[in-house]
Amino acid sequence: MKWRQAIALTIAVAATAALTGCTVKGSGGAEEDNTLTVLTNVTPTDETGKVQAQVVADFEKATGKKVKLIPSGESIPDVYETSVAGGKEADVVMVNLAEKSNDWVKNGIAKPASDYLDAWGLTDKILPSALDAWKDQDGKVQGFPYSGFVWPTWYNMDLLSQAGVKEPPTTTDDLLAAAAKLNAAGIPPFIIGGNDWSGQKLFLQIAQSYMKADEAEKVFSKGGFCGNANAMKGIELFTELRDGGVFVKDTQGYTADQMNASFYEGKAAMMSAGSWAFGNAPEALQANVKLAGFPVPSNGAYSKPTAYNGFTGLGFWISPNGAKEGKIDLVKQWITAFYTPEIAAAYAQASNGPVAVTSTEGGNTEIANKLTAQAVESVPGLVDFALMPDTVVPGNQADAMIRQTSAAYAPGVDANAICQSLDALYS
Repeated sequence: MKWRQAIALTIAVAATAALTGCTVKGSGGAEEDNTLTVLTNVTPTDETGKVQAQVVADFEKATGKKVKLIPSGESIPDVYETSVAGGKEADVVMVNLAEKSNDWVKNGIAKPASDYLDAWGLTDKILPSALDAWKDQDGKVQGFPYSGFVWPTWYNMDLLSQAGVKEPPTTTDDLLAAAAKLNAAGIPPFIIGGNDWSGQKLFLQIAQSYMKADEAEKVFSKGGFCGNANAMKGIELFTELRDGGVFVKDTQGYTADQMNASFYEGKAAMMSAGSWAFGNAPEALQANVKLAGFPVPSNGAYSKPTAYNGFTGLGFWISPNGAKEGKIDLVKQWITAFYTPEIAAAYAQASNGPVAVTSTEGGNTEIANKLTAQAVESVPGLVDFALMPDTVVPGNQADAMIRQTSAAYAPGVDANAICQSLDALYS
């Protein structure tokens, strides 16, 4: 946990320094006038980074202006909020709608996309379901939705077969039985980043096993875990799975990156990870993995195993600096470039996930990645999609909730202690 925090802090400080060095606000110099600054969580060295680089090249050729990319990964929310406080923020932020970013429009540190969608001709180019997902309680579309995701459970069928498990479990009783066989065979069963957001999402996925979406939304947004019988049944189910040996030893210490690496190396039979992880999966592993949902109790709210999906994976946010006269036209050209069919198709292929664009005709949409092909062709028929917590859990409580759900993965923490720690966040 400590080394992860140290790395995140180092990145945040470095990126904040980079932003400060841009002298975005108040310099009045030629660099400011001729540069669009973009704080981005797109990794420059992966396939999506190549698409982003193409947009940069096209933008600079068309406008005669420069683009300064500031990659910051998972630390973007902290980097951005720090830079806004100093009046040195980037013009555009490319990050998902989750946790802290949920409050940016409400707190006045981002301009609602609703102010620009029609004028820029984007309303009809973006899927209505994606626009709905990005609306706040006042009906404002907060940012420009772009990249979506599917978030299934991964099953390494080679490892499961070695333990005598022939198919992915569909019920929690089956999951407990499969975990027992895997443990007996010396094969670590289910790995998850219990120390970060990935563990929080799986905990909440299990916690809503007995709640329909509207009931789960109420509990996740307002609290009241202890007072809701169905929420308590879900938390008790979580502790039953945890204490029944489903999760690997010391789960509460793992991060999502460590989870991915372990699963890729064949050191765990199951994990929960989104479509963003498809591209890094070794090709040999892809042939052995079945994607499906997380098993559900036989008397729960869902008839099929559950997964997450949505279009909150990546979007564009306009900062106060980006909304200024002299910058907003550059911001428009940058954002609208991503919604052309050619770039949208290329990004969908590179990200191994859907994009929130109504048409990608004109680009190469052939699915080469075996996991992506499964996610598109078979997963929707195998699962029920559970309520995605990112836009429901209040942004100012998200980090604290991750700490509490991390503690829930530790052996011996009972359901009452877990629900009380969660409810305390809301009070």
